[in-house]
Formats: sequence, structure tokens, C-alpha cells
Amino acid sequence: MALKKETKPAKSVAKTAPKTAVKAVKTVKETAKKGKTSEVEFKAYSPASGSVAVAGDFNGWKPQALKKGKNGNWSAKLKLPSGVHQYKLVFDGQYWQVDNGNPERISDGHGGENSIVRV
Repeated sequence: MALKKETKPAKSVAKTAPKTAVKAVKTVKETAKKGKTSEVEFKAYSPASGSVAVAGDFNGWKPQALKKGKNGNWSAKLKLPSGVHQYKLVFDGQYWQVDNGNPERISDGHGGENSIVRV
């Protein structure tokens, strides 16, 4: 999962972080003020899944559904507070996996890994 950041500092020129070419894309719109939330779009490609959700420290690890789009694409936009957040994608309500499109990972403390997003 690529991470594209658009930073809009107060009264200055907007900056864009480098883009990584992968199938799933996450967009983060950050604000210049601390304590604000930013919209993050989670995307997954899974045409064989009946459902896809995202669960992380930002929602109490309770799977939150992504909407099914065309051709097996799933997505959801969530508002997250500033910081580093851990998450996993949940396929068909039972298969918890790291986001293979996002290379940023951290140990989950149980012998596996969680994906992370920086807001």
C-alpha cells in the first residue's frame, strides 16, 4: 500500500511526499494544526472475498467494513488522529492479514506483524 501525504502548512505551498507504485493506495490529508484528524483511505484488492474490513488501534481492533467497488476493489475512508497507527485487513470476517500493499510493518507482539500508517 503506497502512502501519499499532502501537507498543507499554514499560508505556504503544499508539499507532496514521493509516491510508491503498488496496487492499493492510501491517501492521507494532513492539517498543519496538532490534534486534528486526517482522512485516510484504506484500499484492498480481493475479488474472491465476500467482505473486507480494517481493524486497528484507531477503532479498538473491531473490524470496520470496506465498501466493495468494481472488479474486486474495496475501500473505506476513516478519520484518524495524528500519529502512528497499527492495523490489519480482515477478509471474510476471519482472516486477519497485514496489508501486502504497505511495506511499513511492526511486530504485533504475538509472533506476527501489523501494518502501520503514519498520519
